[in-house]
Amino acid sequence: QGAYETMTLYYQQGLDTEAAFGIGTETMKMSRIADMDYVEGTDLMTAAIRGFHMDLTETSAKWVNDVYSELAAISASDTHEIATAMTKTASIADSANAEFDTTAAFLTQMIETTREAPETAGTALKTIIARFQELKKAPEEISDVEGEEVNANKIEEALKTIGVDLRDTTGQFRDFDDVILDISSKWDSLDTNTQRYIATIAAGARQQSRFIALVADNERLTELVEGAQSSAGASDKQFEKTMESLTAKLNKLKDAYHEF
Repeated sequence: QGAYETMTLYYQQGLDTEAAFGIGTETMKMSRIADMDYVEGTDLMTAAIRGFHMDLTETSAKWVNDVYSELAAISASDTHEIATAMTKTASIADSANAEFDTTAAFLTQMIETTREAPETAGTALKTIIARFQELKKAPEEISDVEGEEVNANKIEEALKTIGVDLRDTTGQFRDFDDVILDISSKWDSLDTNTQRYIATIAAGARQQSRFIALVADNERLTELVEGAQSSAGASDKQFEKTMESLTAKLNKLKDAYHEF
């Protein structure tokens, strides 16, 4: 039943049988690891791949599965939470030239630190990225985000005071994830007032606390990013553990039945 539902959804997206089977298998593995139904797993997998404009292939699905599995294994977040948060963030993160693996690590850090609902973490990161994206517009086109002013000069000047550049040597805006990692690397050297000022200017008053949750622990954030970047094969390990657990439960059920 699960295979039928999964493959049908991929057929509807225009995939042929071989492609649908490949990506469908990875999707079912992710669903089993996360203990969610296959339709939801398909939606979450599609959101990640489409959001980052990856090819809808088995290779891309395995990459998504590996990143989620590794982050879930080394953090207090699970695959379902990270994947759900990603549905709120993927598209705008891609437009800000952020990588899928670093974005997943950012979301993991926020979920693990705040223990808020994954939708909240995803929306918070989306809002933060939106503020940075506004800076790329002409000054007269810059608007507010969630009713809060976005001031390009203030943000750029604030980040310069802590040695973080928004633009590269050619004047182009740097990738969002690189800027965040730079801010995080310098966070501990800042006094509390400067930290709060940077957080408010960069993320707005409403998302200040979640921005701090993202950047405050640079050692942990670096660990998560490196884990995501070197996650190849993680989903196979997690799936094997899941199946071992399932086998153990079936054996226990059989023993109970025979005893009865």
